[in-house]
Amino acid sequence: MVKKLISLHLLFIIHILWSQNEKLSENSDQYKDIEQVVVTATRTERKLKDVPITTQVITSETVEKSKMANFRDFMEQELAGVEFTNNGGHANINFMGFGGKYVLFLIDGERMAGETFDNIDYNRIDMNNIERVEIVKGASSSLYGSNAIGGVINIITKKPKKPLQISASALYGSNNDQNYNLTFGTKQKWGSAGFSAFYKSRNPYLLTDTEALKQEYINGNIVEQKLNNSYIAGYTDYGFSPNVSIKITAKIRTEVNSGFYYQERNTGGLDGFKVRDQFHNFRTGMKTTFQLRENSDLVVSGSYDEYQKFDFYKLLNQKDKNYENKIWRVGSIYDVQLFGKHSLVAGAEAFSEDLLTFMFVSDGSGAKRDAQNYSLFTQQEWKLTDAFTLVTGARYDYHSQFKGHPTFRLSGMYKVNKNMTFRGGYSGGFRAPTLKELYTDWFHPYGGGFQIVGNTNMKAEKSNNFNISSDLNFKKLNITVMAQYSKIQDKINANWASSDTVQYINVGKTDVFSSEISLSYRLRKSLLLKGAYTYVYENPQKRSVTRPHTATLRADYTLDFIKKYAPTISFSGKYFSSMNTFATADITDVDNTIGIDTHTEEYKIYYEPYSIWRLQLSAPLFFNFTANAGINNLFDYKTKFSSFYSSISPGRTYYIGLNWNLN
Repeated sequence: MVKKLISLHLLFIIHILWSQNEKLSENSDQYKDIEQVVVTATRTERKLKDVPITTQVITSETVEKSKMANFRDFMEQELAGVEFTNNGGHANINFMGFGGKYVLFLIDGERMAGETFDNIDYNRIDMNNIERVEIVKGASSSLYGSNAIGGVINIITKKPKKPLQISASALYGSNNDQNYNLTFGTKQKWGSAGFSAFYKSRNPYLLTDTEALKQEYINGNIVEQKLNNSYIAGYTDYGFSPNVSIKITAKIRTEVNSGFYYQERNTGGLDGFKVRDQFHNFRTGMKTTFQLRENSDLVVSGSYDEYQKFDFYKLLNQKDKNYENKIWRVGSIYDVQLFGKHSLVAGAEAFSEDLLTFMFVSDGSGAKRDAQNYSLFTQQEWKLTDAFTLVTGARYDYHSQFKGHPTFRLSGMYKVNKNMTFRGGYSGGFRAPTLKELYTDWFHPYGGGFQIVGNTNMKAEKSNNFNISSDLNFKKLNITVMAQYSKIQDKINANWASSDTVQYINVGKTDVFSSEISLSYRLRKSLLLKGAYTYVYENPQKRSVTRPHTATLRADYTLDFIKKYAPTISFSGKYFSSMNTFATADITDVDNTIGIDTHTEEYKIYYEPYSIWRLQLSAPLFFNFTANAGINNLFDYKTKFSSFYSSISPGRTYYIGLNWNLN
């Protein structure tokens, strides 16, 4: 089945590309270079049009235009292949068929500490301080090691570009949704310095079931759960991020980036009145670049990231630490141009992680575990002809628990002409079990109560990953088509070992196939249309929690006849297809012969399709001000029942905002 789907999608891709090439390949005057400089795919600076690995860039203009208060909502609305679910009240990502433990998130190239249900804390990310987001789709273990099987998402923060830059913004919306930002910076002969700060808050809100969740068993029985009310947590966040870059000499530059973040999370209802969750984060990193020769650089860097969680007893004004995650990384990268056209990147890294949590011992008293990883890696770009670039790469990781793991890459880029570029190839991958998967020993008090235990006898996951993509770039039209296929061995899942115990184990093989087609078309100077469609297939399907079809659509129309103060109206939306999830439950029957008989039966839960739409207005004003207003969930969709994989939207909401920029 998977092979047939791959064949059909590849034929579809070839048909689109060929037909577009026939129509447009000769229109070289319409070609527009993609000049953004990116670093994630190669770990050194390259122009996007010359990057030989499938990469997508979201610019600061796109982030600003979205008017999203948090990174989670922005990613889900902007990317067709991203979906967030609500697991234990926390965000849980699904990216092109891969969960959070397969997607590596970076800030300025550095890993982020702290995970909940295998996800980072997305509220940490200051939306007003994003210069661009670089997304490498497909496995990148040969450059980044563990956790990079599904892709890498690197958030590049803003650096000053002018002698004086100041911006401020305020947004207020439904559910007392507030978001305030301030940034300022300066660029001088000696280097640059900048500072960004944010504050945001939202009240918790209640989702009320209108239909019962139904469990459909294979024997035909249907069990309806009770109608339920579910609180979606509110929060109060603030943080700040200073950065400085100093030109020590003409050939030596040092950068320092830091950040502090605080959140108090209100789960809502009586529980939220008594106890709050508090989260603290501190990160810092330093990078020094040495220009050894005109065509070679050496970068030495280090980073530290610490993330803590507390139970805050509001009425007693006391708090207890229940989680602390610390990561350290030091490394160096050497980049050199060979013979004027080839390039070589080589590096070494040492990485250490400490995790303290009450979930490591059964009595909840807390314990600390740690792991280290040491790696060497290299990637070469061989420009064999003006049109064809071959990429080879290799990495060797030595993990303190799972010893040595080599991974390799072989891919290429072929430029058919100025308008069309093909990329594709193979990349190996591996993922070491997390400290949580190895050492958890925790009694889960809900759902009847059960024990969750780790497993130190597991193997690291290995994978073989294949991808193909193509870009068509013209003056008014851009089309990108991509497909990827991953074969994962020794996949790690939490499985029921008995009626009252869940254990992490290697469950076997999993295949993930995903494809995406996206386009943007400027119909006229004042009208921009963008859309994307993603299809994901996972085998075995009964393990999948991915909606197979998702799509995004956006239209921006600027009333340019008003000239200097022309407002822009934006209409955007995202569609999520239906899906089934599968699980098992203990069934107790009374038999006249053998008495009480307890056995396990499989059931499925059906999740309906839905879509969320937005309408926005942005209007420039006098003195560098810009006014914004919008409606989220325009058509007031609300889930019929609240569960892990249903929408958490409260329905239609509204916002207004004001921005000011001096730059």
